[in-house]
Amino acid sequence: MRSVAVVTTAFPTAAFFVEADVKRLHERGVKVRVFALRSPRGRSWQPDHASLLPLTRWVGSPFHPAAWIALLGWLVRKPHVLVPEWLKQVWASRRSRYALAGHVGYLPAAARIASLVEQGDFECVHAAWAHFPGSVAYLVSRLTGRRFSMSAHAGSDLYRTQAFLAEKLRAARFTSACVRRNAEMLRELGGPEARVECVYHGVDLRRFHGARRREGEPLLITVGRLSPAKGYDVAIRALALLAARGSRPRLTLVGDGPERTRLEALAAESGLGDQVSFAGELPQGELVDLYARAWMLLAPSRVLSNGRRDGIPNVVVEAMAMGLPVLGTHAGGLDEGVTPGETGGLVPPDDPQAFADQLERLLADPAGLDRMGERARQRAHGEFDAGRNFERLYELLEGAPAAERRMGGAA
Repeated sequence: MRSVAVVTTAFPTAAFFVEADVKRLHERGVKVRVFALRSPRGRSWQPDHASLLPLTRWVGSPFHPAAWIALLGWLVRKPHVLVPEWLKQVWASRRSRYALAGHVGYLPAAARIASLVEQGDFECVHAAWAHFPGSVAYLVSRLTGRRFSMSAHAGSDLYRTQAFLAEKLRAARFTSACVRRNAEMLRELGGPEARVECVYHGVDLRRFHGARRREGEPLLITVGRLSPAKGYDVAIRALALLAARGSRPRLTLVGDGPERTRLEALAAESGLGDQVSFAGELPQGELVDLYARAWMLLAPSRVLSNGRRDGIPNVVVEAMAMGLPVLGTHAGGLDEGVTPGETGGLVPPDDPQAFADQLERLLADPAGLDRMGERARQRAHGEFDAGRNFERLYELLEGAPAAERRMGGAA
């Protein structure tokens, strides 16, 4: 494989999974360009991602003249392709305003990316997400004749809407899913024509090295965007219940987002102002240090009414690689990453009482936590090595025979 065009939403971000794959492709000598559908204004990314900026073009605005010129060009050259293919997307979106807005709004961007892919002579187009990036990449493939593939993740691209998803699954050369349960759902949705492979994201095991220096007093952490699906309010309420029992572990929340003001107010109202701190977004080097000192990662995820949910959050795998047990919930894909009693604990979502009870039991046995952390680290090395998992994705992109044999099989 000489070249690939990647279509995604925001890029780069504070996360590492799409970014790590792009960086590895570039280092492998593949000509890779990232076409991002969302503006970088007001967004932040990890310092490590600065090298990816020259590989990135932000092309999602429906008001950019170049997008409309490209759309007009394709309407002249291939109206018999563009019009019916786009109308398929619109028809599939008729019951979802969210899907309809995306499939209409990103049409000019799809035309522009198709022109850039053709001009750049890219061999294939890969969508980093299965919702609107997947639909854009599908149109690009239909217009240019390049092969098309996509990755699928969790709530935002699989469960908020599935409009046109089955059609994309059947058209894609392959779809990689980062949660086994989601891979099974996609195979069922797409039918026998859908070629789906479960490929975990993984983490850089050299960076998340597992060297521990756990603090003497319990330090708990959460890592992630402060958004409703993360359920961090449950963690704060659980700590309030523990405080009433005389147990006061500290909690540091890493990340930022729309829930921060509400969570800060909840901590203050619960009398936890000196116990709960908000660190904001941290560069990965500082985060590794925090993992090394913490006793446990908390991941009280929930499934929202609009379908948003976690898959296996990368931070869960990062924590496991650092030898941290994880206390989470039976939501999304967490039960694929966390084995109760072995690498942490799981309780029902939205149940502060159950979360507090489990947390109290785990904190009462520091030596047991250390044993869980060691098993978590071993599991991360066995299943979540980012380098090894990238090789599986690369084989799929390249179309190696071994990858072709695995595509339709069990993950």
